[in-house]
Amino acid sequence: MSVIAGEGVTLEQQLASHAAELYAVISDPTVYEFIDSKEPASEAALRERLTKLETRLSPDGTEHWLNWVVRDSAGKVVGYVQATVTPDHAAEIAYVLGRAHWRKGYAYAACVAMISELRSSYGVTRVTATLDPANDASLALLRKLGLGLVWTDEPGQEVGYALDLVP
Repeated sequence: MSVIAGEGVTLEQQLASHAAELYAVISDPTVYEFIDSKEPASEAALRERLTKLETRLSPDGTEHWLNWVVRDSAGKVVGYVQATVTPDHAAEIAYVLGRAHWRKGYAYAACVAMISELRSSYGVTRVTATLDPANDASLALLRKLGLGLVWTDEPGQEVGYALDLVP
């Protein structure tokens, strides 16, 4: 299993065997206030989802579906980060951290490490993210990462941010 080191965090390739640790952190419904998806129904449901994601490929094989569990410096799971890498070398990123781990720098450190991995191992040249414009914490994180606003969908309550990576 590959491990990516970041500033105060490590990213581990997400596996079904992470279900129990991850479920304990991300099963809080308040974590999903600004996210289209909802908390996993059960640890077993999460394990089933993670099993499917272990292929790290879309069903048609054209996209990389990359998911990493984020651990703090003490080795405790704090959440996960993910990226969908498309054939045009763009990556849509997302992140979910347990509420107890918000505003501690984990999301920033994990995203920096993930973006570095996406660039070096997958040739990613553009990073994008879609979010609810009311999610002030995520907006601040994306801006800190260097992403800028590229589109707004007011009726859909979504905004898109992007960053072009310099070769």
